[in-house]
Amino acid sequence: GQPGTWDDRFTDPGAVIYHDGMFHMFRNGFRGFPATSQVGYVTSPDGYTWTKQGDEPIFKTSEVAYAKIAIYASSALVMEDGSWVIYFYTWDSSAFPGSSVIGRATASSPAGPWVADPEPVLNPGAKGEWDAQQVLAPHVIQTTAGYVMYYSGANASGAQRIGMATSADGVQWTKYNDPATAEAPYAESDPVLQPGETGAWDMGWVHQPRVLQTTDGWVMIYRGTKATDGNSMALGIATSTDGIHWVKSASNPVFKSTQIPRSRQFWFHSALLVNDIYYLFVEGDISQTTQIY
Repeated sequence: GQPGTWDDRFTDPGAVIYHDGMFHMFRNGFRGFPATSQVGYVTSPDGYTWTKQGDEPIFKTSEVAYAKIAIYASSALVMEDGSWVIYFYTWDSSAFPGSSVIGRATASSPAGPWVADPEPVLNPGAKGEWDAQQVLAPHVIQTTAGYVMYYSGANASGAQRIGMATSADGVQWTKYNDPATAEAPYAESDPVLQPGETGAWDMGWVHQPRVLQTTDGWVMIYRGTKATDGNSMALGIATSTDGIHWVKSASNPVFKSTQIPRSRQFWFHSALLVNDIYYLFVEGDISQTTQIY
């Protein structure tokens, strides 16, 4: 946005959905990090050329009672009754690692008004669990059996893994739990994607899952980092036949920040599969200002 506006320094692709022949993006805009963030609405007929639907945000951090610093839209759905849903995560601490929960908001149309559920729909695990500090960056998929959520989970040191939860209604969620692991940090639930081996490009963190259903199975686009500070980042692909057990591609990493001209880093990403074409939206950082590519 223009200087002095709510999105004048940073914007990321947040939640992107394709519905009724149109791309809809609920993008996050903010002026600092961590600092309050708002959600703007933009549309596109082709995924390339986008039009802002008004200059003002359609959903604000101040409209979520339990958000202490910021909210970030991360996934969107259109329900069978025509209502719209945004899944978001909060940012609740300026210290590292931060604290976050996952929430849900609904509206009768994409332009709002958006109303957040009174309580989070997914919370961190108990002390000592792999996701005890944060749950964030959810991606929710509607299936014939209900809903599946993939999310990032962080432990007390800030290290992130990718988890999964299921729901019959999109509101009450149950984290995936392998009964074979009964001790902390996997007593309550288990990640479905772990960092790579020592020396691998994703040996530090794996997070920000974006999962797509295809006729051949499931495809996950995820962000991995080599360093444990989370700053040396790239994107990789993993595939699965059941959505639980994943195999990382031998071609990884498939996207690096150097693929954005003049960018040294990228932060948030979102992805869609539309008519057999993969669309990847990336928040590229140039001189500590971000844009969507």
